[in-house]
Amino acid sequence: MNAFTLRPFLLTGLCTLLLAASPLHGGAVYAPAAKDPTAAEMEELRKSWAETREELEQEGQDGDTETGSRTRETLDAMDQKLGHLREQIREGWDDLSEGTRARRERAYDGLVEERDRLAEWSGDMRSRSSEAWGGVREGAREAWGGVRDGSRKAWDSVRDAFRDDDASADTDRPAQDPE
Repeated sequence: MNAFTLRPFLLTGLCTLLLAASPLHGGAVYAPAAKDPTAAEMEELRKSWAETREELEQEGQDGDTETGSRTRETLDAMDQKLGHLREQIREGWDDLSEGTRARRERAYDGLVEERDRLAEWSGDMRSRSSEAWGGVREGAREAWGGVRDGSRKAWDSVRDAFRDDDASADTDRPAQDPE
């Protein structure tokens, strides 16, 4: 199993560990802090998601057939993580300073934007793939139509040749005298 296959699972596990260790998960009382570690964790997660998106895009350009399914799995994991984060952010919201709230919102919005970039790329990839297959299907129809028309013409020529032979054979025969 290669590293690209394991990457979405490893990232999900890493994200889970980071969030489990965060102050949001432990249900602690939130005091305003000079630096918001939760926003920093979300920024690290966003960077990780950006790397994953870039890797998936590269795989897609390289023609990896598994990229579509890995992209869907990654988007599902991102959606699940975003839902979990949204719930954690809401907990203790009233106890946070305006600055901490703003940092968390910006960090969360960055994650949503990164998820949306991957979803947009995935949609474009599916659209291009669908258009390419449409072109292949149309080309196959045209080629089959050409084969069909060509074979009809060939059989018509053979039939006409046999008809001409039968007609010339009838005129070449001497008339038989009835006795």
